[in-house]
Amino acid sequence: MKFSDELMVALANWQKGWREDQEERERLSRELLSAVETLDEKFKRVSKPCYRKRFLHHGELVDIVLKDEKHEGVVSWTTNQEFAERFKGLQKTDAVSGAIFEHTPSEEEVIVNICELWRNPDFIDAAEKFEAEHPDVAKPLFHFKDSQGEVILISPLKASEIIALTGASSPFDDLCDREGIPEEQRDDIFKKLVGSGQTPGELKYTSRESAQRIIDNTIRRIHDKVKAYKAEHGGE
Repeated sequence: MKFSDELMVALANWQKGWREDQEERERLSRELLSAVETLDEKFKRVSKPCYRKRFLHHGELVDIVLKDEKHEGVVSWTTNQEFAERFKGLQKTDAVSGAIFEHTPSEEEVIVNICELWRNPDFIDAAEKFEAEHPDVAKPLFHFKDSQGEVILISPLKASEIIALTGASSPFDDLCDREGIPEEQRDDIFKKLVGSGQTPGELKYTSRESAQRIIDNTIRRIHDKVKAYKAEHGGE
């Protein structure tokens, strides 16, 4: 089985990244799509759920939440949920929240399964030969290998597939005030919460159920605002 230098260059450049330069991302996407065109179909399958960490911004919530479909083109996902959760931390200054998406892709959505490539002895031989001839170009390829559980997909982001959102609970004293908990009991309760890994006010991921409940509430609030606007403006 032959693996071309074009494939090695495209994979290495993709894994090197584009530093949020969208024009460069588009160029690397085209390069990658061309390089994998003749790749054996067994490297274009994923048999398990894939995860993507994505910070959500106000301007895209209509597509992701209301339309339940935001197309991004060629993007990297991972089969490792823990890696997705660690990726780029828990918060970003201009983001509404961080989200973890879970998606089991169809064969039509898989561009290349990088993990599957690194399981193939012929690919490893070809990659090592390429590294010997082009060490600088090959650096990203060998730096990451399959350590990120990376698979490259063309798959939209759907709010219905969000399994976790980042968020912080209210400050501890605010929670206690709301529940009417006396001051003398609070230290003991706080110690027990910390001991169980539930520090109030700490930024962390929600559960799957909580994430979907937040999504449902957000959709409901938006629809309510739209109805109120139409009622106020005579159905315009």
